[in-house]
Amino acid sequence: MKSAIKKYIPYALGKKLRGSWQIAQSTFYVGNKYYCPFCKSKHRKLLPGGFDHPVIKEKKIIGAGRRNNCICPRCYSTDRDRLIYIYLTHFTNISTEHSKMLHVAPSGSLKALLSTMPNLEYQEGIKHHEGFYYSKDISIIDIRKLDIEDNTFNIIFCNHVLEHIPEDMQAMKELYRVLKPGGWALLQVPISRVLKETYEDFSVTGEKEREEHFGQFDHVRIYGSDYPKRLEAAGFTVEQINPSIGWEIPDIEKYAINTEETLYIAHKK
Repeated sequence: MKSAIKKYIPYALGKKLRGSWQIAQSTFYVGNKYYCPFCKSKHRKLLPGGFDHPVIKEKKIIGAGRRNNCICPRCYSTDRDRLIYIYLTHFTNISTEHSKMLHVAPSGSLKALLSTMPNLEYQEGIKHHEGFYYSKDISIIDIRKLDIEDNTFNIIFCNHVLEHIPEDMQAMKELYRVLKPGGWALLQVPISRVLKETYEDFSVTGEKEREEHFGQFDHVRIYGSDYPKRLEAAGFTVEQINPSIGWEIPDIEKYAINTEETLYIAHKK
């Protein structure tokens, strides 16, 4: 991720020049094949993104790996961000119902959308494993032990975080604890299509070894098809939603989403 960010966003230029760079890059890729709903831009193609390690192909990990036409050249939203955008705008009332939301390790595009909704009481925090692209003023929270009262949030977003945390069951139970009854949490992780059971080996600690075992230098496991059962063990009821099944949305191809990626919506009864 660090190398990808350096490639697409020349941070050394400063904020003002970065904006000029984004506009110039977006102009270069202008076209009508793809559409980004966050910045309302249209492009002939999108930027590639993701890592390309052998284990990702070997284990057929969805939500990981190198993908072309993934990143918006203007606002840098990812295919994952746009998938969530479609779900939120077509299948939820998040933009109209008053809710209190916790957003763990927020992506820039989703944060820009959600934090400006007047009906949302929006709270964000970085996962305990430090990220690369968060602003300095964002709070650092440890989702293994949240300093938050029970039943606080109606909605929780915690996307592609749990695969970084050795004590993921403890984190899941904490997220369940602070979610209100009747609330829901979007808990995305990379998942192998061939593993029936989640693979983890805590003796693997080096960055190179983690790339070889888990597909990314800071991952500690590869989730298998038992992921919903792990969430259920924390107390959740899990709903699985796949965009390739029943999503009759016009021009959905223009969003350049990964239709193989299933959304995991965890409910607290």
